[in-house]
Amino acid sequence: MRTSKISVAILLLVVLVAGLASTASAVPVFARKYGFSCTMCHSNAPRLNDFGTRYRANGYRLPGREKDEKTVLESPAPIAFRTSAGYKYESFTDWDGAQNTSGFQMSGLDLLSAGLLGEKIGYMMIYTPQIEESRYVEGQTGALEMANVVFSGVGAPALAVRAGRFEPAYAAFSVKRRLSISPYDVYDIGAPGGVVLSETQTGIELTGHGRGWNCAAGWVGGSETSRPDDVPADAYARAAVVLGGGEGQTAGQRIGVTGYFGSARPQPDSTVTEYSRETFFRVGVDASLNYKMMNLALQYLFGKDDKSLWGMSEDPDFWGGFAELSVMPRTDFVAFGRFDMVSWPKDIDVDQMRITAGARYYFVNNLALHLEYTRLQYDFKEGTDPASNTAWARLDVIF
Repeated sequence: MRTSKISVAILLLVVLVAGLASTASAVPVFARKYGFSCTMCHSNAPRLNDFGTRYRANGYRLPGREKDEKTVLESPAPIAFRTSAGYKYESFTDWDGAQNTSGFQMSGLDLLSAGLLGEKIGYMMIYTPQIEESRYVEGQTGALEMANVVFSGVGAPALAVRAGRFEPAYAAFSVKRRLSISPYDVYDIGAPGGVVLSETQTGIELTGHGRGWNCAAGWVGGSETSRPDDVPADAYARAAVVLGGGEGQTAGQRIGVTGYFGSARPQPDSTVTEYSRETFFRVGVDASLNYKMMNLALQYLFGKDDKSLWGMSEDPDFWGGFAELSVMPRTDFVAFGRFDMVSWPKDIDVDQMRITAGARYYFVNNLALHLEYTRLQYDFKEGTDPASNTAWARLDVIF
């Protein structure tokens, strides 16, 4: 009887949240504009499908229907909100000072706006408001996470220029649109104060796409340790080919290469308040392989930094990557599993490994039940091997 009452309570909670989402015009910006389902661009939100990839590359314009597009002044209000709420459990082993935690938690809030300002001018903006951390609310720093303008058809129909703050193309797999809550660890490694590939950047990017290929090159501000009068010195390039139909997201086989070359200043300490700029680079290969309802995402990165960025005696290098398999047996359900590995610079002498497994069930296009477990393990050559286990059960809402 008690189990039955709990089941009824959970069902009522789900219906209530779904009803609230529907009342709040539960359609994201682009779906509301065209009157389409969110599955037009997302086979499993937030990750883009092949059409969504083409739509983004085309400056937020429907491919082949550019002349029929409407600007933000001619279409519904281009504003959306994204948040999540649920239960989180976290435990630690041999982790100094860490305590096990569990409980209900709200997880942030994003405000999104996007659309067309003109026939060939699109924009994307994401703002995260300041939220104080508490037992039931995951805190976040107020920031303009993205604010960029896209100029399409620059010199040729297949070329576009993106300027402002954006997620650069050097990350083969979007950090902002990944299925998991746990991060892509190799994108987060970097010298203290240096650049990590999971961050958005401010600068300019030129992209090109065609049948079976896409490429990008950019010039960005780079590290936050740079002085205001430092000329931006970070540049990157990426190229990919797609074998078969599609864009390598949900169909076709995509293989790519990427390179990032930049400079940064070491973080000041108590004895030295200013350092000269030092160089670093990242190079990598990736693949997105599709077979029926399955996608296998593969990423390998190698990096090398100047020794002064880490305060080491030799220039440190590191490598890492991940392999993620996702399976979508039905349009409203996706399951995923991933293995992450990072081998840190030898002076740090640690290997970092993560195993992640999860699933998403979509009650409607913009309301999903997200279940996930991840185990993070550090393997030190000497001493203990700390580990953490984290599990989530939450509802993700965008409206």
